[in-house]
Amino acid sequence: MATPQEMKAVLQSFQSQRLRRDHADLAAEPQYHEIAEFFFDEMYGPRDFKARDEQAHRLHQFVHLAPGLNIGDVQNVLELLDLTNMLDDLVVQRLNQLGAPLDFDEPLYERAYREADNYSDRVHQIELARHALYNVYRMAKRPLIGAVLNRTHGLAQTVGMADIHRFLRLGFNSIQSVRDIHRFVETVCVREQDRLDRIYDV
Repeated sequence: MATPQEMKAVLQSFQSQRLRRDHADLAAEPQYHEIAEFFFDEMYGPRDFKARDEQAHRLHQFVHLAPGLNIGDVQNVLELLDLTNMLDDLVVQRLNQLGAPLDFDEPLYERAYREADNYSDRVHQIELARHALYNVYRMAKRPLIGAVLNRTHGLAQTVGMADIHRFLRLGFNSIQSVRDIHRFVETVCVREQDRLDRIYDV
């Protein structure tokens, strides 16, 4: 049987590729390419985000050093990261209980996803993603925020916040080419809700 760490890495990769497949049409549009990559890789990607997520909980120690940035800008993002991590752990637990191999297929994944039995948490996850993307968009359009993020890169490394700073900087950069954030966010969220309802037979 795979260890929880091995299964979680495979699960994250699987989910990232599933998002890429289901939203490929949006990612193919030039205005959405970078934000789609940020969504697929940085919010749901197949990497170890422990350092970033730990730093996220200390972000209040950093924002006062970055004029124009405040904790409210990223509160939904932090909550989304925590919830996604918890939900992934529950799917991993169920996959292992089902004796799933590391090369599990989509039907087995969806069975584990359904049997984790957390529909309301999944709905909340989609809502957090919606609010997080809108908040990052609003933050990115604020005057001077890009200069602040670039100027505090070295400081973030010095105070042990390099991973979460990178996350914020990539989020800022990914939004610059977006003209219609509403269509991207609402299309993604409606599709994800429809998929959730199909799996739960709602």
